[in-house]
Amino acid sequence: MRAFFDRVTEAMLPDFPCEVWAGVTLDPLTLISTGGNYRRGVPIALMPRMLDIEYREGDVNHIPDLARRPAPVGLLSREVKGDPRTSPRYRDICQPLGQRDELRVVLRDRHGSWGALVLGRSADLPPFDEAELEAAGSLAEPLGRVLRHLLVQESARAASHPTAPGLVMLDAGYEPVFTSPTADHWLGELESGNGGHGLPIAVYAVAASVRAAARAGEASRSVTSWARARSRETVQLHAWALDEDLGACVAVAMEPADPLGRAAFLVRAYGLSPRECAVAELVFHGYSTQEIGRRLRLSPHTVQDHLKAVFDKTGVRSRRDLVAAIFSRHYAPTATPRPDATGTCRT
Repeated sequence: MRAFFDRVTEAMLPDFPCEVWAGVTLDPLTLISTGGNYRRGVPIALMPRMLDIEYREGDVNHIPDLARRPAPVGLLSREVKGDPRTSPRYRDICQPLGQRDELRVVLRDRHGSWGALVLGRSADLPPFDEAELEAAGSLAEPLGRVLRHLLVQESARAASHPTAPGLVMLDAGYEPVFTSPTADHWLGELESGNGGHGLPIAVYAVAASVRAAARAGEASRSVTSWARARSRETVQLHAWALDEDLGACVAVAMEPADPLGRAAFLVRAYGLSPRECAVAELVFHGYSTQEIGRRLRLSPHTVQDHLKAVFDKTGVRSRRDLVAAIFSRHYAPTATPRPDATGTCRT
């Protein structure tokens, strides 16, 4: 997706100057970021705080809120009603970077929201005006449509991967007791780092996580995670706690991650019912209990019952905790840019 956002930047910036610029891809079911192009965006040192505000603390111009607007465009200075200090994103991100304003545009078409543009300006540039906001809004649908087609192509490439999923089964000491014929390929693909017994850190971590959950008596006996491969594709890891009388304590499966199927897998992994899945999806999109009830033709009391079940199965206590937990457990590894050898952000 970096090339797509590079082309958008080249086309926009001559007539739409900004010092800070980022393109973000979104999971259309959860509206959680799955990556993007941050090379001219927020510095890597500020990214943890940026993501904390976005998925835990909350602020104006939240992506799900923008995605529901007739025109999916938001200008920070307008939302704070003249007092930018009320925005944690302004205080902790924009102000330290010398930005006086931030513009966000959700890239969507009739099938969903697929990405977003985030643009920042300092006092050295004129403020965003009405014509620019209208122009930004006019880009939402055509860019959203192109981005959707690119994500579908990327998903198809992952589905046609020549190597079948791999499986490794580990004993109580994390010693492999069984590996499928394709497991060596995936273990070799995962980025360097030794988690013990020659295992990549990502495999060891997901195995240890699911065993800790099982020992703590948590209802879920499975954990899902993502890791970066040497080829720079994303590998999806699924771990299950096993009964020890089977001769192994944990099974870990490895396969190419499907960016469009991630949310669908998550709801299955947590054991959500179809109705609970529908409620959870609307929570990710920012709908209230009353709005969820109207859309699903349920009473507010029934919606609350389904929400309680979703919270219990995912181990959280509130809507915001749900979004934060799903992001930190399942999206953060690929949504957070990493510095390359030169210190530049990359994903």
